[in-house]
Amino acid sequence: MNVDQLQADTSLTEAAAKCGVTLDAHGSGQEVRLDCSFGCQGDHCGRREIAVNTENPQKVFMCHAYQCGFRGNLLTLMHGWLTGTRPAGEKLKGDEFHRVKNILASNAMTATRTDNEPPKITKSESPSPMTDRNIPLVESDDAKVRDLATLDEKFIVDVATMPPATASYVRRHPCLSPESMKKWRSGILPLHGGNDKRGFSLRGNIIYPVLSEDGQVLAWIGRDPTYEQKERDFARLTPAERIEATAPIKHRFPKGFHRGLELFGQQASRLKEPGYRESIAHHGIIVVEGFNDVIGLDNLGIPAVAVMSNRITEHQIEKIARWAKQLANGKVSLLFDCEQTGDDGAKEALWLFAERGLDVRLGWSQSMHSGTFKGRQPEHLSHEEWDVVISPAIVQ
Repeated sequence: MNVDQLQADTSLTEAAAKCGVTLDAHGSGQEVRLDCSFGCQGDHCGRREIAVNTENPQKVFMCHAYQCGFRGNLLTLMHGWLTGTRPAGEKLKGDEFHRVKNILASNAMTATRTDNEPPKITKSESPSPMTDRNIPLVESDDAKVRDLATLDEKFIVDVATMPPATASYVRRHPCLSPESMKKWRSGILPLHGGNDKRGFSLRGNIIYPVLSEDGQVLAWIGRDPTYEQKERDFARLTPAERIEATAPIKHRFPKGFHRGLELFGQQASRLKEPGYRESIAHHGIIVVEGFNDVIGLDNLGIPAVAVMSNRITEHQIEKIARWAKQLANGKVSLLFDCEQTGDDGAKEALWLFAERGLDVRLGWSQSMHSGTFKGRQPEHLSHEEWDVVISPAIVQ
């Protein structure tokens, strides 16, 4: 039995039907997006976390939820549809492999579930349910979690005293000056914390806080400063090697924290900064992707909020829409990363905001402004570029 050929000859819809699943997919062509069926800790806010490359004969996929990042091929995807979990040991093999292979090879649609019922997922394997709010660390029942609320007291912000990898990252991102890191309660944990073990798993990462609207710490997010090199190494692997390898993760979001409910930079205290209310009324609510983008624009005196991804959630849309109506006469300005994934995320966000009757502006794209900003990120904008090019594009 040629399993590779079977995967090549079977469409996503046919494979789903063999598993007793009715496919609910978004998109067409080379990439199709689906809900993650592997019990991941993603946001599940009406998004489709899994991207499937339908032009690849094996229908390779990846879950883009920061807490997941699971990859595989059509056989692995079918295992998720059948069980709602990842394969044992993260790799499809043994009895699990033979079960899915036989279902894929069958000519008839396999009635593995009754009336398309959802996967049978045990309580311990089920994704964390969406809640109305993330709980501030200081409100936790666990004293160790409450102690994390002041984790930034330990942060290093002087590049001269940072470990080499984090120092190199900070030097490549000038927005992360000692002053801006202190203001944003960001920094690096020392590698040797003595008896203080708080945040031990985040050591070696650039750390950012997600604050609630009233300014309380909801979570500390770690950013791997060596992610780009790990991603390049991963990209050099063959398709077969990638399935066996663990994909690098850029950000570490704590388990149980729902990123899709929050926005980086959402704390209301920012409205007290000189000129910020006027800037918001003029430019609208500026929406970017990442932590450094918010900090970089803030260094220019420009308030923005980040979705902490290249895909916006319904909860974030509703929150931004509320602010836009209150502060900016319904105006929202999008400044996602000026690359393909950013363009794709901005297109989706633009549509969702426009559906709500908001005045949506686009600050840039790969083709706007004669392609001048292609490959750029908001954190690297200069005062002149903002004043001469970006601001006029969203104000006119």
